[in-house]
Amino acid sequence: MNLDKITNDVINDTRKFVDKFDERLAGTNKVLLAADSLYEEANKYSDNAYKEDFKINKGAFLGWINLIVILYTLGVLFIYLNLAYITLILAITSLLVLYFQFIRYMKVIDFLFKKKVARNVYGVIEPKNEVKKQVIISGHHDSAPIFNFFVHQPKLYNLRVTGSISFVFIALILSTLNLLIKNNLLFLITKITLSLGLVLILQLWFFRSKKGTPGAGDNMASTMIAFNLGKYYYGLKNTDKELNNTRIIFASFDAEEEGLRGARAFVNKHKEELLKTKTYLLNIECLYDADSLFFLTSDINNTVKLSESLVDKLIKIGKEHNISLEKKDIAVLTGGTDAGEFGKIGVEATTIMGMPWTNNNRNTAYHTLNDTTDKVSVPAVKNTILIYSNFINELDKENV
Repeated sequence: MNLDKITNDVINDTRKFVDKFDERLAGTNKVLLAADSLYEEANKYSDNAYKEDFKINKGAFLGWINLIVILYTLGVLFIYLNLAYITLILAITSLLVLYFQFIRYMKVIDFLFKKKVARNVYGVIEPKNEVKKQVIISGHHDSAPIFNFFVHQPKLYNLRVTGSISFVFIALILSTLNLLIKNNLLFLITKITLSLGLVLILQLWFFRSKKGTPGAGDNMASTMIAFNLGKYYYGLKNTDKELNNTRIIFASFDAEEEGLRGARAFVNKHKEELLKTKTYLLNIECLYDADSLFFLTSDINNTVKLSESLVDKLIKIGKEHNISLEKKDIAVLTGGTDAGEFGKIGVEATTIMGMPWTNNNRNTAYHTLNDTTDKVSVPAVKNTILIYSNFINELDKENV
């Protein structure tokens, strides 16, 4: 393997793609055109290439933010009307929507949003002999909406988001106390406290922009790693290095930024195949910093376990090549990756990431207009290719 060449190809392909399709919000025509372009590429170096359409409710995944603003504001109004029981109901509703829609990534309020078409793309490379295992290498081609809180006063991100959610809990507690204790001082404190909470809550309405990022690091470079690895393994066909029993699937999912809807659509459609053949999912996200590489051992706000044994194998490969790696559970309220949807059904899966993954310490390119190709870490790309290709080669040599 010419590691330097493949790495350069990934960076160059990312730059060309982002220049042509610079804003790829899921549910828009541009991301569908981008998917079609990827499909044309996949056809060149796969035994079979596929594009699969599915429906999303565009904007639903982060729609809980706007809903909380509306419900909290109404809750304050009803407190002033001395109707604390309605404020309590609204606070409970807000927290339930937050939990199921965002923490668990369920489709609770999706029906409130218009349906749009989204499109997954993947290529399949069959081995020389009988298929005994398969490896899916994946990224996503939709880009993120710009998060205004990361653009303006990013240092206050945690306060503005976590602080706002905290006031919903406070509204629940104070409205409950007002129902249990009839006290004028408590009623006054409740009105003042919840009114002050509006200062934070109302800002949430402007959390995200209607515009998308260029999406080079999040996540076109990852898609290009998957596709270039596909190209590499396809090029080994009819040589002594051709894979013996391992099928390669290189995939790019749509609508990751809409709550992993593309990966979910793929898993739902192919669940039987994924479980019938021993499957490994090697996902890639946000390769901005080679010094911050780590593998996820849980996903979707730490509600889904990923494969720690797979992660250990990948870290071992990294150490053999002097690559510094860690393994981490994903933190609550930091979101999820496409690996989570595979982990839900028991597929051995993980995601490699290349940046600190906390709400107050993320790369400045993340979810902003700065997410251009020059922000992608070339060493991180190179290390990812090296680790994943070595894993595939070692896996193919193992006895089943």
